[in-house]
Amino acid sequence: MSGPVRVVSRLVLVLISLLTIAACDKKKEGDSASSTGGKAAVAEKGELGAKTGGVPTSREGQMYLLGQKLSQAAMVNGRAEAAVVARTFKAASTIADITLKAQLEPLPTPTGKGAEDGAAGMHYLLKGQGTELGKKIKAEFGEAAAATYELAVKVNMLPSLYIDDPKDTMGDTMAEVFGRLATRAKLPDTAMGPLIAKLKARAPMGEVTDMALDLNKSLPVAIAAVYEKDATK
Repeated sequence: MSGPVRVVSRLVLVLISLLTIAACDKKKEGDSASSTGGKAAVAEKGELGAKTGGVPTSREGQMYLLGQKLSQAAMVNGRAEAAVVARTFKAASTIADITLKAQLEPLPTPTGKGAEDGAAGMHYLLKGQGTELGKKIKAEFGEAAAATYELAVKVNMLPSLYIDDPKDTMGDTMAEVFGRLATRAKLPDTAMGPLIAKLKARAPMGEVTDMALDLNKSLPVAIAAVYEKDATK
């Protein structure tokens, strides 16, 4: 069995376990950004390939999943139930261990103060572990994998950053960042175009948040269309 196949097989076994637990507690996870939606049911079947909702087989898809789980855990740390945060962080830690042989630094200790915990989560992602992980991904897997990882991190940070005030420039900044990352990841314009348009138009916060979280379902498929090879070959 080749190295990439072994990695995917281990990811399948681990993520089936993690996502099955998450599915059993869907109501609790639905209250936070770490909800896995319908993916758990697909993963329970042990399917390979993000094109059909299964476990990603490309490095680019795996790095998106890593960035997604890490960002979700960091952004709700101290503001969601500890068990939900722990499961989500464990998923990120497991992917990092299997694919990169990397041990993640623990999340910041929650203070119970929402604003402080949110700021600590952003610092963890943008100035600490999140950035260091991005550098390691680029060195080991290349520019595109680093871009999909960073895209996932920032997509899942967006609900905490975006303000639908026409005078606020964060929307324009994030639109530029998403456009640049999508280009680096070699994704089609349709992958991030709708969200970028909403950011530039200062769409209502609820619309932007819903679209950002929905990208956790559509972006892995878009990434798979570019990078994923037939798992049976």
